Amino acid sequence: MAPAQRRLAHYLIEHSSTAPDLTITDLAEEAGVSVGTISQLCRRLGLRGYQDLRLGIAREAVSVPPGSLAGRTDADRGASGPFASVADRVFGAGVEALTMTARQLDPRHLGSAVDLIGRAERVEWVGVGSAGLVAAEGALKLRKLGIDSVAHIDGHQQVMSAALLGDRDVLIVVSHSGRTMDVLESVQVARERGASVIAITGVAASPLARQAHVVLPTVSYDTAFQVEPMASMLAQLAMVQLLFLVLLEAGGHAAEERLARTQQALESRHVRGRLR
Repeated sequence: MAPAQRRLAHYLIEHSSTAPDLTITDLAEEAGVSVGTISQLCRRLGLRGYQDLRLGIAREAVSVPPGSLAGRTDADRGASGPFASVADRVFGAGVEALTMTARQLDPRHLGSAVDLIGRAERVEWVGVGSAGLVAAEGALKLRKLGIDSVAHIDGHQQVMSAALLGDRDVLIVVSHSGRTMDVLESVQVARERGASVIAITGVAASPLARQAHVVLPTVSYDTAFQVEPMASMLAQLAMVQLLFLVLLEAGGHAAEERLARTQQALESRHVRGRLR
């Protein structure tokens, strides 16, 4: 290979978990090559274009550990035909997302996020689509600990609420791509108001990651296949649960007491006794 193609190939190998989410322009910038070099590498590999390269990298990157669902045969599963392969793809992507997210977790970044949330007067969560569901779950969990927390999934509400944040508030943004315009606008407004920004995102080289004060990366490959982002959502929910548990432990007896009160408040809303 020419030196530029070789440099690009090394970058793709070393960043196989994030490269499939980059546009061809962003990849060129990150790898320090030209867009033409990427096209030349695609032709050298016998691919039709950059989209084929992205899908190929994503497929090669997914390697579910032996003994998991994707590592078993049809006979082991008691299943056969196309449904088995679909099940492997769905559950295998989820297992891989959780495994890789745990491997890439930086305790220092997690500690910084916990410190910011613990000192905040108000914590707001924003996300669009499935990320909005994760944001809502995050806000609910923090409220159980007595933290003033709310989630917004509408773009207008997100930016309006961000304009009311202050330097003692925190904005937590959930976005796999880190390129959603609604949340990026909220981040810009929140930063102008002095608020701290925590990003739960799957793309390190994204506008969101560059603007956040703390980045909690989540890893998944399913969006590269243009399917429902279930694996990325699982990884995001796991990160939310991790924040909740660390904050609960850091809060000591006071946090445990607030959690107990919120759980007790819901007891009357549950059906008691055994159903016949």
